[in-house]
Amino acid sequence: MSVEHLEQVAANALRHISRNQAIKAYMQENALIHEVLLRAARRFIGGETLLECLETARALQAQGCVLTIDYMGENTRDEAMAQEATGEFLRVIHAISEQRLAATISLDLSHIGLALDAELALRNASSLAQAARAANTALMISMEGTERIDEIITLHRRLCEQYDNVGITLQAYLRRTTYDLASALQRPGRIRLVKGAYEEEPGAAEPRGEILDRGYRDFMEILLLSDHPCSLATHDLNLLNAAHRFIRRQELKRHPFEFEMLYGVTPERLQLVRERGYRTRVYLPYGREWYLYLCHRLAEYPPNIYQAIGDAVAMV
Repeated sequence: MSVEHLEQVAANALRHISRNQAIKAYMQENALIHEVLLRAARRFIGGETLLECLETARALQAQGCVLTIDYMGENTRDEAMAQEATGEFLRVIHAISEQRLAATISLDLSHIGLALDAELALRNASSLAQAARAANTALMISMEGTERIDEIITLHRRLCEQYDNVGITLQAYLRRTTYDLASALQRPGRIRLVKGAYEEEPGAAEPRGEILDRGYRDFMEILLLSDHPCSLATHDLNLLNAAHRFIRRQELKRHPFEFEMLYGVTPERLQLVRERGYRTRVYLPYGREWYLYLCHRLAEYPPNIYQAIGDAVAMV
């Protein structure tokens, strides 16, 4: 077997176990395993506490980046925990305002109640959108697995009836995204375009490869020509170069769009985009719910697995 094939097998395995709650629980309950994997996760997160995250955020802002901060978590199955997560996001918004950070917040709706009740999630998201508007910032809704997309799109539509500072994330690999993008362009709020990271049912999504990349380019060009606020969220160098060529060829204004990348992933490409004169945003998550996030970071770029092993054992 080739190295590339083995890396793809490893990536598929990581996507699969990322959804396994038993493995996640075991990892969190075993102090030694938690500590070892945390060493690998720290490359990609702002820390496990808001205090740690804010320190990283200030350093990134000093380098010229704007930020989006996410208190990691999803699938909250208890109303009290959903309210606690909402309270933490309110603290993030307060910190952004108090410390004058050029930052927005990003969240999974299932973290603030969607897994329990859509109306609960709507109430909590509304309170966050209102607080963000008062702090002159915005809220970005992340996308989740296909079983929740209809609910997420519906809640985004309802939020946009009252707030113009709530964005939505769309995944290029889903075959429904052509319709979802056309719909989202009729609403206010920034649109974040990603490739997509979840393990989906056969037929629901395009696998990684040329067809997906072509789809991403098509959606990207639609967004750029629309003059709608958008975040092109990719680390793919070919797509970054394609966007640069398209923007120059079309002589597009630079204000409504930005490039967004994940903290700790290919920072040299973030620097390249910044040197080209574009606005760059760093997605900076924090919290103890980093297991799923770590699995996804390693799965989407398998060579990261080698770095993660080095990070995990560096201090053993």
